[in-house]
Amino acid sequence: MAENINLILYSLGGGFLPPLIWLWFWRREDRAHPEPTRLVLRVFLAGAVSVALAYLFERAICDLAWFNAACGELSQASWLAMSVQTKTLLIAWASIEEVLKLLAAYLIIFRQPAFDEPVDAMIYLITAALGFAALENSLFLFHAMTEIGPAAFLLTGNLRFLGANVIHVVSSAFVGGMMALAFCFSGFRRFVYMLIGLITAILLHALFNFLIIISSGNQIFKILSLLWLLAILVILMFEKVKTVVCLPQTNKANRV
Repeated sequence: MAENINLILYSLGGGFLPPLIWLWFWRREDRAHPEPTRLVLRVFLAGAVSVALAYLFERAICDLAWFNAACGELSQASWLAMSVQTKTLLIAWASIEEVLKLLAAYLIIFRQPAFDEPVDAMIYLITAALGFAALENSLFLFHAMTEIGPAAFLLTGNLRFLGANVIHVVSSAFVGGMMALAFCFSGFRRFVYMLIGLITAILLHALFNFLIIISSGNQIFKILSLLWLLAILVILMFEKVKTVVCLPQTNKANRV
């Protein structure tokens, strides 16, 4: 019993600490007008709760007859060797997670008065993504340590665990960045920007999942290097978003 409690605590600590450090880092991008901590915490927790919904939806997809075999062949070594169902499955799972992270931020904050400047879109989308990554990491750690043991896990490491925080941040940041660039727009034009960001996020996420499946030990650092380059691109996007200024006639009613 005590051992299980320790595993749970280690899993929660290992799963939540990296995202919380990331959250501190990204919030510094908005240090001129910091968001209320209580709202940031609510979006973070909403992102974490989304993990349970994502699991339910993803399992439901696997229960569909068309996807049954696909869920069992995710270890195929190449894109060409994968069936149409498996390729579709990767995109479907990425879509579920990206949409749920977007909804976590949208339902909690995007219609609130605190959502009052373009950079807020990136801050809150990244916050939801980090909440999602935190609980997902914790569940993965608990499973890994109970299956292969803490020592074996620390020695071998795992690409999925190392890259999960980065891909969640990068993908959601693209959605938030496009929403931020469209902050001064309204109607269909704003929707198109958000849709472009969401599609980009889904494709990046699906690509990352695919690279994990086909990766061998000598590819790990290449994939992580690519993720970090994308993280740098997100930082540059932050700087671009900070230059967005709405014209005087643009009012709050035009926001999401």
